[in-house]
Amino acid sequence: MKKFFSICLLLLLTALVWAVPGMTEEPAEWTVMFYLCGSDLESKHGLATGNLKEIAQCYPYSALNGVFTEYPENVLSDEQLDRMRVNVVVETGGSKEWHASELGMDVDPSALQRWRYSPTETLSIVENNTFELEETLPLQSMADPETLSDFIRWTAEKYPARKYALVLWDHGGGSKTGIFIDELFAGDVMYLDELRAALRDGGVSLEAVLFDACMMANVETAYAIKDSAKWMVASEEVVAGKGTAMSSWLQQLYFAPQGNGARLGYWICDMTHMKYANEADAQSQSLLTWSVINLSEIDHLTAVLDRYFALCCEAYAGDTLRMRAITDLMRGAEEFGGGSDNMLDLSSLLYENWISQYLGIDLYWDMMDALMDAVDYAVQGAGRSKALGISFCYASEFSPAELDVYARNCPSAHYLALLDAITPAWTAPEWVYEQVQRLPDIRELKDYQVTVEKKIAPDGTPGVFTLDGVFNVLGYYMNLYRVEEKTGSTLRYGTTVGLLVDGSEKDDYMFCPEAPCQWLAVEGVYCDAELVTYDLFENYLFNIPIQVGTEQSILRCGYESEIDDYVVYGIWEGYDADTGVFGRNVQSLSQLAGQEFRLLYPIDGTEHNGKTLYEASEPMTLYRSLQVTEEPLPPGPIYIEFWARDMFMRPLTIGRVEMYWDGQTLSLAPGQTWEGVATLVAPEE
Repeated sequence: MKKFFSICLLLLLTALVWAVPGMTEEPAEWTVMFYLCGSDLESKHGLATGNLKEIAQCYPYSALNGVFTEYPENVLSDEQLDRMRVNVVVETGGSKEWHASELGMDVDPSALQRWRYSPTETLSIVENNTFELEETLPLQSMADPETLSDFIRWTAEKYPARKYALVLWDHGGGSKTGIFIDELFAGDVMYLDELRAALRDGGVSLEAVLFDACMMANVETAYAIKDSAKWMVASEEVVAGKGTAMSSWLQQLYFAPQGNGARLGYWICDMTHMKYANEADAQSQSLLTWSVINLSEIDHLTAVLDRYFALCCEAYAGDTLRMRAITDLMRGAEEFGGGSDNMLDLSSLLYENWISQYLGIDLYWDMMDALMDAVDYAVQGAGRSKALGISFCYASEFSPAELDVYARNCPSAHYLALLDAITPAWTAPEWVYEQVQRLPDIRELKDYQVTVEKKIAPDGTPGVFTLDGVFNVLGYYMNLYRVEEKTGSTLRYGTTVGLLVDGSEKDDYMFCPEAPCQWLAVEGVYCDAELVTYDLFENYLFNIPIQVGTEQSILRCGYESEIDDYVVYGIWEGYDADTGVFGRNVQSLSQLAGQEFRLLYPIDGTEHNGKTLYEASEPMTLYRSLQVTEEPLPPGPIYIEFWARDMFMRPLTIGRVEMYWDGQTLSLAPGQTWEGVATLVAPEE
C-alpha cells in the first residue's frame, strides 16, 4: 500500500511540474533576463516600453513549424523544438511612470514586478504576444546589489537553462560612476564593485551580459564581472535611448539558440549597427560603438596593462621623454562621453608606429596580443572609426571622492600609484603600497612644472609664451566670453584651441587664440560651442546647449577635416551633473523638424542651487539640416580666458583678459594689462 501511495504521489508531482509555467524536466536552451531600471528614460521618454515593444515582436520557431507543409522534411519534432526553447523574463522598477499599457502590462511603479514573455505559437504574432505578471515584490532600489542578485536567483530557479544571458538596461556612467539611476531612490547608482557583488551573489554562471547602457565597454567593468560571466557585450560610447536591436537579435536567438555567448554578441553588434544605419539618425549611426569581450582573457589583459603602468611609473620618476611620448598617445586617443571622464580607447596606446620603441617590443607585442584576445569583435560608426572595442579610464581629472570610488574597481596598483602622485589632494589606499613603491609628488619634480609668460602678439592678440618649451604641455585652450549688449550679462561662447604663432623674437613658442573673433554660428546665430574632443587630424566634436520647448538639450556638431566642413549630428539630452551619467535620449533633426528652439549661453559667474544659469537667443526653427559656420563677431568687449593641459591632461588655469573688438582689430580694453610670468598649478593644488 505504501508503494502504491508513493507511485501516486510521484505521478501527481510530475503532473504539477509540467503544469507550472516555466518548470519542465529539461532546462531550456537559453533564459534571457531583462533587468529594466526604467528611470527617467521611461518616465519622460517611454524608452523602456519601446524596447518591450521590440521584444513583443519576437516569436518561437514553433510558430512556423508545420506552416510550410510543402517541405515536410523541414518540420521539427517536438523533441527538436524543446531543444530550441528560449525563456524571456523581465524585471521592472526604478521609474516613476511606465507607458506599457498597450502591451497589456499594468506596471506598478510602487513595486518591483517580474514578468514572463509568452509569445504565441501561431503566426498571428504581435497581436497575441503577452507579458504575464509572475510576481510582485515590495519596492526596492534597482541599484541595490541584492535586488539584482535576487532576480538572478529567482530566474535560475524558476526558468532553468543551459545558458543564461543578462541584459542590464538603463543609464551607464562608465568606470567613474557605474550603472543604473533609480529615480524612486534619489538617483541611486550601482558602482562597479557593487555590480561585482550582485553577480557573484546571484550564483549563476552567465553565458553573456549585455550592457544596454552608456559607456560600459571598458576594462574596469570587464574586470568587475569576469568571474561571473563568459562574454560581455557593451558600448564604449553613449548609447541611443532606443538601445540595441532587440527585435532582431532576440528573434535570431529564438531561431538559432545552439550558439554560445560570442555568437549572441555578434548578432547584437551587427543588428544594432544595421538598426541605426536604416534610420535617419546621423548622430546614433556616426557615434555608434559595440563590442564583444571575452571575459576569460581579462586577467591577461589587466596583468599586461599593469605592466604598462609600471613602465609609466618608472618613466614618471626618471624618464620624462618617455613619459611625454606615452601621454601624447593619450591626448590623441579616441575619447568617449566628454567632460572629465576621459574614457580612452585602449587600442590608441598601440596603433602608432613609433610607440614600440618607448614601450619595448616585448611589452608592445604582449599588449597587442592581450587586446586582440580580449576584444573578440567590434563595430563602429564613421565618427568613431578608431574605437576598437574596449576603453580604460584615464582618471587624471577626478576629484578625491571620485578617485576613492575608482580605486575600488581599478585592476592596477601601479596606475593608482601614478594617480596618487599627480593628484596632491588624494592618497591611494594602503593596499596599493603593499604592492608597489610610492612615487614622488608631482610638485617636487621640476620637469613637470609649467611656467608661462603672458605677451601680446604683433597683431594685438593676447597669447602665452611657454618658458619650458612645449615639452610638458599637451595643449593650450581659450574660453571666449562676450558681453550681451541688451542685458549687460557676460555670456560664455565656448572653447577654442590655442594656435602656435610665429613672429616671436624669442626662441620659445607662443600660443594665441585661433581666430578669436571668428566664432561658430548656427544658422547665422552665434552659439556656445563647448569643445568635447579633438584629435591630431583636426577633427572636432562640439556640444552646443539649446532649449527645445521647455527641455534643455545638446546640439552635437562636429568639424570633419576630410570634408572641411561642420556637420550637425542631432540632439542629445546631455550629461547629468547630479548623477554623473550620460543621458540616452538621442533624436535626429528630422524627428524635431519644424519645432521651435533657442540657443543657450551660460551666464558667467552665476549659479542657482548648483546649476548654471543661462540666457537664451531669440526663437529659431529646427530644420532637417542645420548649417554651422564660422562668422565674425560683432564689435564690442570680449573676454579671453587662457588655460592649459599639462602632460598628464590636468587642467591648469592661466588667467583672463578683457579685450575690445572693433570689427577689424583686437586690442586690450582700457586699464587692462596682459604680461607677467606665472607658474601654473592644477585646481586641487
